[in-house]
Amino acid sequence: MRKRHTSKGFLSTIQRKSGAVLVYRWYDPGTDGRPSERKRVLGLAKDFRSEAAARREVQRLGLGRRSGDGPGTFKELVDHWLQKECSMETDPMSRRAFSTKDNYRSYLRRWILPRWGEVALQEVKAIAMEDWLSPLKKPNGKALAPGTKKKIRDLMHVLYAHAIRYEWIDHNPISAVRQGGQRLSTPSRLSVDQLSQLIFEVLKPRERVMVLLDFGTGLRRGELSGVKWEDIDFGEHKLTPRRSIVKQHVGAVKTERSKNSIPLDDDLLEELLAWRQETPYAENSDYIFASPKMKGKQPYWMSRIMQHHIKPAASEAGIEIKGWHTLRHSYTTLLRQNNGDPKVVQGLLRHNSIKVTMDIYDEAMSDEKQMAHRKVVRLVTRRQDRTVMRTASGTGVPASI
Repeated sequence: MRKRHTSKGFLSTIQRKSGAVLVYRWYDPGTDGRPSERKRVLGLAKDFRSEAAARREVQRLGLGRRSGDGPGTFKELVDHWLQKECSMETDPMSRRAFSTKDNYRSYLRRWILPRWGEVALQEVKAIAMEDWLSPLKKPNGKALAPGTKKKIRDLMHVLYAHAIRYEWIDHNPISAVRQGGQRLSTPSRLSVDQLSQLIFEVLKPRERVMVLLDFGTGLRRGELSGVKWEDIDFGEHKLTPRRSIVKQHVGAVKTERSKNSIPLDDDLLEELLAWRQETPYAENSDYIFASPKMKGKQPYWMSRIMQHHIKPAASEAGIEIKGWHTLRHSYTTLLRQNNGDPKVVQGLLRHNSIKVTMDIYDEAMSDEKQMAHRKVVRLVTRRQDRTVMRTASGTGVPASI
């Protein structure tokens, strides 16, 4: 083996069964500040006519960059983006909610970095990305949902946009990646009868108030967890979400519009007041659903309440509920059925875009579609019946002849 130094690292030749290969090695600072050796196989040594040709390949792959020239590999880009744009430290000026950043890190850890981490920044190509996304599966072997694949694609697009912003590259290869996000199934919703049965016949008092408040306001799970008594104005009949708690991390709500107040009906306020009399944590600064196990300093884990208390009780009653978002979907559908103004629905759901309201949440149930279909068809068929009846009682000849 012989070494030939470049500006940042060095080239070495290693003998393998397939023949001599050319390897580029260099050192980068690790997370602890200490140098960490890295390497990249450039190819068979015989394919490089000279050391200059090898150096050109190193430069093309982005491996020969000096400190300050920007990332050479996709992982280096990710590390920079995480530090600048997706830090998990509490930052009131952050452009992203904690839950969003947590999901991004999960996608990076589980899917993106294992495949693309060591690939040079300039070597990620649209076709290769599509070929990788298409057969992508979960660890249990099930195909990844199109919506999840689209989120992975969109995250990589964001990362390359970050590189363009810092002028490390001049184009975004992910722009050409085609990946739809169509749903594989219709979101679960509960009917009025199912909701009424679940809330007033099936659930115990604590879960009853949780489900009624979540359904009656369309709160997201993290927002429900973060509600304190001081967020409710009993005189003005409204609730103002001020925080979202995900994995017991207290953060901001999802968007600026998510801070908008939500009206509260008298029946809902009555249930809340009854719960306030029952809970030991009834001060303004207390969480509405504070956990006694944590002496009121933290709310319950809503995912566990759903998994261990609400779902089993609902299932025993023959009611299928997938999670807290089922209640938000149900609220949306009933809003639309009882108020035809999409802007009102958007306002109550606190969506930034009316498109989100209409495209994602506002899918009509099958029986509602059937009713609409029946009304339109019968406008014609019943008219024809009336024409035939008039003809039969008159001349016997249809009026159109």
